[in-house]
Amino acid sequence: MPAAYVLIHLNMSVDFADSLRDIRAIDGVLRADLVVGPDDCIAYVESEDITQMMNTIRAIRGVNGVGKTDTRSIAEM
Repeated sequence: MPAAYVLIHLNMSVDFADSLRDIRAIDGVLRADLVVGPDDCIAYVESEDITQMMNTIRAIRGVNGVGKTDTRSIAEM
């Protein structure tokens, strides 16, 4: 099952709580939290396949206030 962490930069012009709520509501997002550091939010996502994963990431990018994302796929060992 594909899984990834999505590092998210939020635009300063929006209410972070609203963006976080919208990110958490997306299918495939199992957890999302605001963080302190170079990123504003980190979301953990899981999907059945890579196509569904890409759809989830696109949905995150479509949330009002999301500026840039950086996805880190989890490597299964």
